[in-house]
Parts: sequence; structure tokens; C-alpha cells
Amino acid sequence: MPRLTHLSLPSAERSVTLEHLRPVGSSHDDVRRYSRARRNVLPRADHVTALTGGWAHDVVLHSDAPVEVALWCPGDRPHPELEATAARVVARAGRAFRISERVLARIQPEATAPALLSVVPLPRWDPARVLTGSARLVLVADGIEYAGNLGTLVRTADACAVDALVLTRATARVTHPKVFAASRGMVLTTPVLTYRTVAEARADLAGTGFTTYVADPAGATPYRSAGLGAGRTAVVVGSEGDGVSDEWREGLTRVAIPMRGRADSLNVAASAAVLLFEARATLDEG
Repeated sequence: MPRLTHLSLPSAERSVTLEHLRPVGSSHDDVRRYSRARRNVLPRADHVTALTGGWAHDVVLHSDAPVEVALWCPGDRPHPELEATAARVVARAGRAFRISERVLARIQPEATAPALLSVVPLPRWDPARVLTGSARLVLVADGIEYAGNLGTLVRTADACAVDALVLTRATARVTHPKVFAASRGMVLTTPVLTYRTVAEARADLAGTGFTTYVADPAGATPYRSAGLGAGRTAVVVGSEGDGVSDEWREGLTRVAIPMRGRADSLNVAASAAVLLFEARATLDEG
């Protein structure tokens, strides 16, 4: 799988002592930056996310992701495991500071000390590299509105060893902290390609030899007989409300998952998992 094009900050870790971190208040630029990232109000071009807690930072430490800013709130009760994680995160960070419990309550109201917060850049991926070479399986998510759904789709893509997640007409932003949480951090390693238009995405997929299938409960072709995985395969799923747009439906095979109960469809992540695992099984057999 191709790696990200660049990392803007070094990931080397250095020796650090948490007690020596400079204390800063809620008006400090980096504290305000964390707060804006947590609330998902930074400009879309600012490709960073806000993380909190031990497990999220353990994921970062097991990757080559840089840490732009780290904020440590020690509190009064010891937590050796979190302190060890904080020391490693601070060592990796471009900038690191200590904050008080009062500042913590202001920028992360549900958190309690000790607490570790950070701003982490997400990787940027080059479509020309991701969609070529050994790439065989792509998930396309069209019109996704909710960050939790987007994060679950990223996690599903990782589970199926998908080479890329393509986003079109997305309202949800991959930088939303809920995407990181729902993906269990897989947003750091799963290539996500965001396109301005459906036409551009379709052109790139067709130009790199992908056959594209559209998930549609009213589709005429059962997914088991659609040929998923017979060659380079892209699977398109749509939003919970409106489904896949007409721009994707036109001229493409519409595949359906037969529903045996009373519900008329699966949710978007479940649909994606069924279709992707079907395609992956065929690809692996080939």
C-alpha cells in the first residue's frame, strides 16, 4: 500500500520530563488551536485532528504519524501508564505544554485529569500513487453526512484491506475527532481520497482500470453474481438518507444485497462490509 506523500513534522522521539513543560492558559494559540480542532471548525485545508486519551495516543505512537501539539494536564492523582504515554507523545511533539484542570475543563469539558490532548496531522494521499500499481479494491462513499459513519467506513475499509477510500459529495470531514474514534485510528493508515466532483472520481477510477459497482437496494443484479473482485473493483455506497447520487448510478452496474427479513436495507457500513468481503474473497482466490 502506498505511503503518505510527506510528514510535515519529524516523528523522532527525544528524552523529556513532563514536569518541565511550560504552563499555558486557554488564550495560548496552541490551546485555542486544539479547541478549534476538537470542535471541527478549522478550515478544511487544515488537515489535522484533535485527540484525547490514552488509547488514541497509543495508536499514534504505533504509527509514524507526527504530533503537532501536545497538551498535558497532570492533575492530583497518579496514572503511571498515561504518564508514560504522555512522555512519549510529548517527545514526539513539535510543541508541548502543560495545562491546568481549569483550562482542561474549558477546552475538553468531559475530560478529567490526568489528561493528554494533542493536535495530530492526518496523512495526505496522492491518487496517482494510491490507485495504480498493485491497487485492486476501492471503496467509494458518496454523500456521507455523519462523522461516525465515515469513521466506521474507514475501519471497514481497513478490515477488508481496501487500497483506498474515495469520498465524493462528503459533508462529514475526515478530520473530525469522531472519525478517528470510530475508525479506531485507522484513518492514520487508510488512504482517503477526497474528490471535488463525482465526474473526477469516476474518471480516475476508469483511467486506472477499475470496474465500478453501485450498491442499490433496488438494483437488478444480486451481489453474489455481479462479478465483484473479478478484476480491479470499486464499490460505491451512499448516504443513509439519499443513497448513491444519480451521477454514480448512470451507466454502472447496480448491485443489491437480498434482504431476508422485514428491513428494506442495511446501514451503509454493513452494506460496504458485505460487498467488500465478497470482492476481497474473489480477489484473494485469483
